[in-house]
Amino acid sequence: MQSVIEVLSWTLLVILLLSGLAGVLLPILPGALIIFVGALLHKILTPEWLSWTTVIILGVLVLVERLLDFLGTMIGAKWLGATRWGIFGAVVGGIVGLFFGLPGLILGPVFGALVGEIIFARRSLGLSAKAGVGAAVGFGLSTVARIALALLMILIVITDLITG
Repeated sequence: MQSVIEVLSWTLLVILLLSGLAGVLLPILPGALIIFVGALLHKILTPEWLSWTTVIILGVLVLVERLLDFLGTMIGAKWLGATRWGIFGAVVGGIVGLFFGLPGLILGPVFGALVGEIIFARRSLGLSAKAGVGAAVGFGLSTVARIALALLMILIVITDLITG
C-alpha cells in the first residue's frame, strides 16, 4: 500500500509541477498555485521528502506571483503616463480579459486603460493609447517575471528533493 501512495505522490508532483509551469502562460490555470499544491500534496503523502520550510517558501512565492500579476500591468500603465482611471481600466480590462483566453489577457488591459483614459480621465486618444501600450508592456514584463518565479519554485522543489 505504501508503494502505491509513493507512486501516486511522485506522479502528482511531476504532473502538477509541469501543469503549473504551463499555467503561468495559460490564462485558465493558476500556475504558481498549482506548483504549490503539488508540493503540498507530495509533503502530505510522503512526509519524508520535502521540508515544511520549502512548502512555506512556495506559499509565500504564490503570494508574490499574484502580486506581480496585478502590479505589473498597473506599473507599466503608470510608467507611460496613465492616470488612476487608466490604471483602474487596465486592471478591470485584465480581469475581463481572463474570460477571452490569451488574446483577452493581452488586449484586455490595453483596451481597459484606453477606455479609462478616454472616458473617465477625458484625455486625448494619443495619451490614452500611450497608457494602453504601457499596460501591455507591464503585462509582458510581469509575465516574464511570473515565468521566472515558477521556474524558481520548481528549482526549489527539485533542490529540496535532491538535498533533503
